[in-house]
Formats: sequence, structure tokens, C-alpha cells
Amino acid sequence: MTKNQALPAHNPRYALWAAGWSVATVSILISIKLWAYIESDSSAMLASLLDSLMDAGVSIILLFAVRYSLKPADKGHRYGHGKIEGIAALFQSAMMFAGACFILFESGHKFLHPQAISHHGLALWVSGVAILLSLILVAVQKFSLARAPSLAIEADRAHYKSDIFLNLAVIFALIIHAQGGPLWVDPAVAIVIAGYFAFTSWQIGKQGADMLMDREMPSAVRERIKMIVSRHDDVLGIHDLRTRKSGMVLHISFDVEIDPDLTLRTAHEVTRQLEQSLLEDFPYAEILIHMDPYGDTFDARHSVKGVHH
Repeated sequence: MTKNQALPAHNPRYALWAAGWSVATVSILISIKLWAYIESDSSAMLASLLDSLMDAGVSIILLFAVRYSLKPADKGHRYGHGKIEGIAALFQSAMMFAGACFILFESGHKFLHPQAISHHGLALWVSGVAILLSLILVAVQKFSLARAPSLAIEADRAHYKSDIFLNLAVIFALIIHAQGGPLWVDPAVAIVIAGYFAFTSWQIGKQGADMLMDREMPSAVRERIKMIVSRHDDVLGIHDLRTRKSGMVLHISFDVEIDPDLTLRTAHEVTRQLEQSLLEDFPYAEILIHMDPYGDTFDARHSVKGVHH
């Protein structure tokens, strides 16, 4: 992001708005999918219904998680409450994996005891509505993420994007069966859906674990930070760059080398300018800068085992 590019208006409460929209959407989906499953007895539709039931529980938890993550830092949580989003992402991952296992079990039963599907038109209509509502929700979440980079909302968006493909798969199975295709197509599609659930579950769980374990940000982010800092005229070197994410807040800390003859006031102004430059690209950053005289970079942190560069 360059200075000349327009940035969206940043407001963490957009994440709360997106979470509320998710709860409303999934409530509608559960109602129509339950009706369609009762009428059609489709394994693929059952998989879709189960997904929405899980979504409901997860969406409610995410709503509370996002709300809690927005609480300001207090005496007991000096770094804020953002890591609850990582916990919520792990919970969502576990729910999705459990759903995948249930779908596999139900599909295996349908393979052994094939059942005809009825009310194809109703099930197709419900799947079409589900795709439309999911597309709207994903668009709302994309809009919100541009203004509030919440891991909880990002994980929820990844899930609902998979829902779009899930419902397309349901439509495929119903059309095949309506045209006189074999009965095993319906449970086979459900198994494919379960596999996709498991894959998405792994991705979401990894993001949640990365946040809780303070994993470094990607190389592209680190290089961008170094470039912004290094282009300041008074910065003679940068080292010990550390980054981590906690909810919507990006924590950045690093050491810079400056001319040892600069006054304290001038050195302080250098750090202030560096902070402002970084905040233009990373509006949610919390920045900690340590100043070293050029050529003298050792401090107590470097005696601790680990990476210091």
C-alpha cells in the first residue's frame, strides 16, 4: 500500500456488524434447509443442513468473541483481548471437523442402505437460495474485513465461501438423481463435501493456532516494515524485528541504529516519524521501537536463545 492509495475508513466495529449479519443469515438457512431435508430425505441436503446448524452455533460464538475482542486493554490484560479470536477460530475448526465425521458416517449408511430422493424441485430451490444468501454474506464480510481485519470474521468468510461450493454440489447431486442417475451419487457427493469440510477445518485451525502461538507475520509484511523504516534518512540500520497478531492488532517491535550524537529530542522525533509512516500502511499496529547508537547493538534480549535479526 502506498501513500497515494486511498485507504478504507477503519473501524473495528465493522467486524461486529459482519458477525451479526452472519447470525441472521444462518438462521434463515436453517429454517429452509430443515424443511427441504424433511421433504427430500437427501444425504447431500442433510450435509448442508448440518453445516448450517454448526454455522449457527459458531456464528453466535464468533459474535460474542468479536464483541469481547473489542474491549480495550485493562489491568489484567495489558495487551488487550484480541487473542480470543484465535480461540474462536479453533472452536470453529473443531466443529467443522466433527461435522465432517458425522457426514461420513451418515453417507456410509446411505451407501449400504440406498434411499430414493423426493421433492427435487424444493431441494434445488433451497440450495439456490442458500447460494444467494451466502454470496451476500461473503460480500458483506469482505467489505468489513477491509475495515476491520478480524481473524474470526476471516475464518467465518472462508467457511461460507465453502458453503457456496457445498450447495453447488448438492444441486449437482439432485440433478443427477432427478435424471435417473444411480442412488450412490447423493452419498458420494456428501463424502466429497465432508472432505472439503475437513480441509477447511485444518486451514481455519492453523490460523487460530498461529495467532495463539505468536507466529511471525509473512515475509512480505516483514519486508514492507523494513523498507518503510530503512528509507528514513536518520536510520542507519534495523534489527531484531518481531511481529505478531492479536485479534485485529498487529504488534511490531524492532531496534534501529541512529547517529549517537543526535539529541534525545531529535531521536524521539525520529521514532515518532517512523511510527506515523508505519501506521499509514498498518493502521491497527501497536509499535515499539528501541534506539541503538550506530555500531552498538547488544542488549540483554540478545543473550536469550532465539532469532535476533
